[in-house]
Amino acid sequence: MRHVVAGLLNKQIASALSISEKTIKIHRARVMSKMEVTSVADLVRDTERVGIGPASPELQ
Repeated sequence: MRHVVAGLLNKQIASALSISEKTIKIHRARVMSKMEVTSVADLVRDTERVGIGPASPELQ
């Protein structure tokens, strides 16, 4: 979730975590569903509200 909030693309997240892009798509969809949001902008707002920041630069 922190990588999505940081604005990274699925391909970039997959590379950073050394997992497949398809896995990232599944995780992203589950996060969006569990957070009950329909857009990344809504996800960013909600994470900022509760104090969850984007992934740290060294992880990107």
